Amino acid sequence: MKNKVIVKDKDEWSSLANFIGNMIAKYADEIDFDSLPDPDVYLQKRYIYESYKAYMKFRNKKMK
Repeated sequence: MKNKVIVKDKDEWSSLANFIGNMIAKYADEIDFDSLPDPDVYLQKRYIYESYKAYMKFRNKKMK
């Protein structure tokens, strides 16, 4: 394990964070993060789609 973060203050979320961190570390090779799609492309497509919907709503309202 290359990166390790030590948190001194524990709260109700510490156990969940430790569990998720351990699962990611354990299965990182099987998950193969490098082959996952780029989230930026998805976010850009969603932004374009939402902008188009807003434009069409404005355009339809203006034409009425």
